Amino acid sequence: MSGIVETIIVIGIAFLIGFFNEKTKPQKYYYENRIVTVYKKYQCPKYCEVYHYHYVYYDSTIVGEGNMCIDKFKIGKKYNPQKKIN
Repeated sequence: MSGIVETIIVIGIAFLIGFFNEKTKPQKYYYENRIVTVYKKYQCPKYCEVYHYHYVYYDSTIVGEGNMCIDKFKIGKKYNPQKKIN
């Protein structure tokens, strides 16, 4: 009986880790005419010319000098790319 309880506990912990990881990782959103990655820990510099979803944040007190800061009220829907079916 204790084996079943331990298995349920392990499954519960794994579920919680996955859930919190999904909620705390950088999220992609539509913003104006592009897609951006909203991330509190890192933002691309304003001069970034790399072709990728730029890392941005919307709180100017957290965003470092010269890093990308966006208007929080202009953030669109969350970006969810279509998964390819093979």
